[in-house]
Amino acid sequence: MWCGSFFQAMKAAQIDVLKAKIQKAWGAKMDKAADAVLEAMGVKWQSMLAEAKAKADVREKLQQLWQEGK
Repeated sequence: MWCGSFFQAMKAAQIDVLKAKIQKAWGAKMDKAADAVLEAMGVKWQSMLAEAKAKADVREKLQQLWQEGK
């Protein structure tokens, strides 16, 4: 078990070191990329909400139409 724990700790330490170096080297570009992705996903999310509302509106109007005939 000690050997397994050692290797897990070594991996975690390596990840921490690499995270810091990656952030230092590419942090500004990664921040801009994250902003671009966030903006695009926000637009996509809004369009999905609009599409869901449109489908619900059509369903409601069709239901009202069929109930009028009864």
